[in-house]
Amino acid sequence: MSQHPQVSVITVTYNAKDFLPETFRSVWAQTWSDIEYIVVDGASTDGTKEMIEAHQDKIAQWVSEPDRGLYDAMNKGIRMAHGELIGIVNASDYFEPDTVETVVRAWQSHPEAGLFHGNVNMLNEDGSLFKLKKPRTNDLSQGMCIYHPTCFVARRVYEQLGAFDLRYRYSADYDFVLRCQVNGIPFHYMDKVLSNFRRGGVSTTAKQKGMEEARDILVKNGFSREYADGMLRIWEKKHRKDLCLQRGYHFLKKILPAAWLNALAGKIHG
Repeated sequence: MSQHPQVSVITVTYNAKDFLPETFRSVWAQTWSDIEYIVVDGASTDGTKEMIEAHQDKIAQWVSEPDRGLYDAMNKGIRMAHGELIGIVNASDYFEPDTVETVVRAWQSHPEAGLFHGNVNMLNEDGSLFKLKKPRTNDLSQGMCIYHPTCFVARRVYEQLGAFDLRYRYSADYDFVLRCQVNGIPFHYMDKVLSNFRRGGVSTTAKQKGMEEARDILVKNGFSREYADGMLRIWEKKHRKDLCLQRGYHFLKKILPAAWLNALAGKIHG
């Protein structure tokens, strides 16, 4: 482990030109100097490639070509990376100015750890703050309890365990972090905002498929089918409850003050 490690930061993007400048600036403004910046574009048609070309003097490596989805693009970036630590900040999201340095200092103090993570600011689509989110538990057997946009992973972990399993279209990040835990990779949590994540709408169909994938991921990683089926029922019950609350929220939106609505939204998404 070097005392001044290079950190690879990967941005995956597809037709997100309007959001890229903020993501770019957050990487270039980092207080840690030795960053290998990698941009993986899925053959965008909105001018993203031209924007990347215009800033390629600040980008170590980039590619613009078709891919098989988000996790395939992330895997491309991981294969391109040379840094001892690898972080991912997707288009429309951005880091805090000292995110990389915070992770490096933690890595220097905890060299045994292979995955570092922290808190995330969930943003509305317009970029305003929706809610600060902190992990509630470290028990990944109950679901994805850490925030992937905050994760930095030692390259040796990817070399040991592989990257994202493309069989999972919606939950490959859960498979990866659970695989890390099952294989004894130590995690290190920092009680600090590392990433700002712009939330978007997820269809009921996608949510259901993601939960079903998560059930299969539990089985793949050594949990019994009975346990995995039980967790799926718990997740589905919670999802139905959330849907009911969201429908009530949209109804009350017409009659309640904004401050009351924000408090209610926090309860729904807390």
